[in-house]
Amino acid sequence: MYEHVFLNQYGYYELKNKPTKDELDEYYSKKYYQDPKGSYEASYSPEEITYSNNQLERKYYLIRKLIGELDSNQSYKFLDIGCGEGWALKFFREKSWQVTGMDFSNYGCKQFNPDCVEDILVGDIEKTIKSSLNKGKYHCILLDNVLEHLLDPLETLKYCSSLLEPNGVLIIEVPNDFSPIQKKLYEENYVSRNYWVVSPDHISYFNRMGLASLCKEAGFSEEYFIGDYPIDLNLFNPNTNYINDSTKGNSCHKERIAIENLLNDLSIEKTLNLYSALGELGFGRQLTGFFQKKECNL
Repeated sequence: MYEHVFLNQYGYYELKNKPTKDELDEYYSKKYYQDPKGSYEASYSPEEITYSNNQLERKYYLIRKLIGELDSNQSYKFLDIGCGEGWALKFFREKSWQVTGMDFSNYGCKQFNPDCVEDILVGDIEKTIKSSLNKGKYHCILLDNVLEHLLDPLETLKYCSSLLEPNGVLIIEVPNDFSPIQKKLYEENYVSRNYWVVSPDHISYFNRMGLASLCKEAGFSEEYFIGDYPIDLNLFNPNTNYINDSTKGNSCHKERIAIENLLNDLSIEKTLNLYSALGELGFGRQLTGFFQKKECNL
């Protein structure tokens, strides 16, 4: 189970054999969005777009709780590191925030949110972050499915601390890997492989405690932690096991979209309470942490 990874000092797993920086640059600048076999769709259904916006609405709900009442006379700034297709940029722009994105490519954003392309700094993410350190601070920084790709996530988090306003919020969303569900599935032969280990794409494999420990090392305190819909529960049922039979994946994906959208329609607050409890159990395919700099809480 642990042939290709090791447990590091912070309590999460990382690859034993990591790709080089040059290999990563090539991968993300030329393959990640352009490759037709990549992880993004050619188009999204209305339900999927609603699902994406609902996820952002839940994040925004917690941002408001942490920052407090927003001053209509103040300009708020949002930074999306690894902004991808630009959905978060569009969302925050519509909330009247000033937005900035960083990514290796703007291909995805051109396809789905072309109005946000002008807000993206294209290039090596680590270099772009470093060059931005003396150019202003942000009230919210988002790392959505980014940290697991980086060779030195701790360094990036320290740079984020420098870029964040004193009362700002850092949001980190990562895959929930080596979770209790995944371990149970593998140990009892519901799946025959560690399907969540995807090298060289993912270098780090986070759990809640490991991510919190890394962020603490970078000078952050944990404020909220949530899971999401545990789609991998489908893998206990041979009729819905999308790892052993990939043809079942689309129906499981649609199930997740429908249920998450329903929950959000019923109550954002109660859905967050549910996902907080799931996160405590280590359930959910994704984990999202909300952090602030430690001095904010002194």
